[in-house]
Amino acid sequence: MAEFLDKLKDTLDKGLSTVNVKSKEIIEKQRIRLHISELEAERKIALQDLGNIIHASYEASGGSDPFAIEHLSKLPETADIVLDKWDRSVLDVLKAINDGDMRDKLFEDTETEFKITAKSLLDEVQKLLPESEKKGQNLQWLGRVLGKYGLTEGKFSKRINKERETVYIFDKDKTKAALTKAREGGKAKKTGSNRVKSGGKFDARDTVLKKCAEISALDEKIAGLEKQSTEIGTKSQD
Repeated sequence: MAEFLDKLKDTLDKGLSTVNVKSKEIIEKQRIRLHISELEAERKIALQDLGNIIHASYEASGGSDPFAIEHLSKLPETADIVLDKWDRSVLDVLKAINDGDMRDKLFEDTETEFKITAKSLLDEVQKLLPESEKKGQNLQWLGRVLGKYGLTEGKFSKRINKERETVYIFDKDKTKAALTKAREGGKAKKTGSNRVKSGGKFDARDTVLKKCAEISALDEKIAGLEKQSTEIGTKSQD
């Protein structure tokens, strides 16, 4: 009888150990997939930035810059400068707020500006996206989109309901102008080597190379994580 109970205990212990290992593997794969989704969203933004940079160079040269002409033809479809549905969802929510809607979602509302927590803004943006397309749209992504179109006046951190939250500040007049410019296909501001230089020329070469290197680095990270995900569980089976 004692021998039978010992064998039963061993069997149960092995079963529980297997379940624990499998659970850890599932959690690890989910963590990796989430990280990949975030990197893919970052890569998408980088590709759109690349398209904007090259297109600006082409426009500034009057369509005569050989560098811009060559690289415009090489841009993948995902680098289209047309606003995608994710960026547009942010713009649509901010337009509604700026027009006087969703006041109950605001942290503060005055005649000249409004403030909203990053979480509240992201919640409203996600309502416009179907569940199947919510991939990588997190607070970090939201911050990148707001920065890309120059939509905020600033931000600060504040403890709300015992939690530390980011609060974005929006000037109503400047937000309206930024939204109009973003919907027309241009960014609200350009910095550094993206500026049009004297003589009406736009030197995009250095910026394009840096952006390509950024995209390449993201590709390597994504590939590495995908390999890591496929290898999970294989060692335990050996």
